[in-house]
Amino acid sequence: MFLQNKISLRQNILSNFVGQGWSFLVGMIAVPFYLRFLGVEGYGLVGFYGALRAVFNSFLDFGLTVTINREIARYVASPTKIGQTRDLVRTLEIAYWFIGLLLGFLVCLGAPLIANYWVNSEAIPTTTVKNVIIIMGIITFVQWPLTFYQGGLIGLQKIVLLNGVNVMVATLRGVGGILAVWLFSPPIIAFFVWQVILSLFQLGVTTYLLWHNLPQSNNTPRFRASIVGEIWKFAVGMSGTSFFSFFLSQTDKIVLSKLLTLEQFGYYSLAVTLNEQLQLVNAQITQPLFPRFSALISQKDNESLRNLYHKACQLVSVVILPVAGTAAFFSRELIYLWTQDMKIASIVAPIATLLFAGTALLNMIEIPFSLAIAYGWVKFTFLRSLILSSLIVPLMILLSSKYGGVGAALTWVLLNLGQVIVLPFIIHHRFLKSDLKRWYIFDVGIPAVFSLAMLSLARRLMPLELPFLQYAITIGLVVITIFLVAVLSAREARVWGLELIGNYFQKRT
Repeated sequence: MFLQNKISLRQNILSNFVGQGWSFLVGMIAVPFYLRFLGVEGYGLVGFYGALRAVFNSFLDFGLTVTINREIARYVASPTKIGQTRDLVRTLEIAYWFIGLLLGFLVCLGAPLIANYWVNSEAIPTTTVKNVIIIMGIITFVQWPLTFYQGGLIGLQKIVLLNGVNVMVATLRGVGGILAVWLFSPPIIAFFVWQVILSLFQLGVTTYLLWHNLPQSNNTPRFRASIVGEIWKFAVGMSGTSFFSFFLSQTDKIVLSKLLTLEQFGYYSLAVTLNEQLQLVNAQITQPLFPRFSALISQKDNESLRNLYHKACQLVSVVILPVAGTAAFFSRELIYLWTQDMKIASIVAPIATLLFAGTALLNMIEIPFSLAIAYGWVKFTFLRSLILSSLIVPLMILLSSKYGGVGAALTWVLLNLGQVIVLPFIIHHRFLKSDLKRWYIFDVGIPAVFSLAMLSLARRLMPLELPFLQYAITIGLVVITIFLVAVLSAREARVWGLELIGNYFQKRT
């Protein structure tokens, strides 16, 4: 049984990378077309919607997404609760639909105020901005329950299936978005109308898949107050965490959308778009691991939990350090390859470099943090979010007012550096007490030292000016080289890689 789970986890992680890799590729291809047909200001509105959506997902999620993920994993792993899984989903589902309707209505109602007093548009008419924000409200209503059903599929560990849907939707989003801004006018309205259509389609498919894959029951699913009584403490704790996590992830966009012109905010949004793709790389590992952590804790299988924890930490290191390091050291070249515009690359690169560095630091502590949540230690997650959010707001305003987008990105680096220094001590003191040294040295330290040394050498050897194709080939070779160095320096990742190679050749023979 454990071997099957192990294989399933590998399949889930690999499918996540395939799915996210495809979504990333489609998104990167689409953005230059959006810039061409929408302009930088139009793309600034796309960035504003990203901030608005993140506000709702983080600020007003009430902890339900993490709750449904954790509780489904626990219910399915427990013989005494597996028959109640459908009641669990129906109970939380009702709350999610109600919240989505309320939030969508509030966005539509506030559209005139946002268009007139918040968004600083110089080229796009205020009426158009208002209409776009109303459409954003409709998308918010549709997208809100979608995140719930996706969390349910993750809790069931049906991640391969979920990625199949995401690949299809990403393809339709990119191709349809390009056609919409190219063929219809005004293009910014056409872009968001297409998002509404696609969101409705994705919601319908994902809802069906979750209910189809839930454990069967002879009873009709119903709302049960007793389930709320069982999970309310965890949900409330995660609600507080979600409330303050908003400030950690979205303060930069909220502050800068007010301080900067829409054009300047558009440049910052480009850097954020790249950084969000980097954040999603780590999510492809942590997403399948969280329900597995929850299940192992429910089964009290501590040895399997410890082994999985260290393998996961090293896997994050050998994946994130090469990607984030190359992106940070060669940000100007990467943005030039992406946009084919050296002016845009020169403006965006300093912001992107700092964002990449901060995200790399954050990714190093994501696995320990996921472990704490899987154990249900919501008091810690709440206090962490409270302390960090109380620091980020004044620091963000201070540095952003003085340095603009670069100041916002610097704030991101400083806060995540502080987390890497402090949080591992706290988490390992409570769980896996004897493993702190192993985490710092073998899981993170050695891969980081070797990766940074090789990246510094590569940066020194890289000429300042190269033809387009040579830039692409050189950066690709740097990523591959750093990845091999990181794998060789991390024992668990090295063993896992050798197992995969051995299994491949064994099947061939």
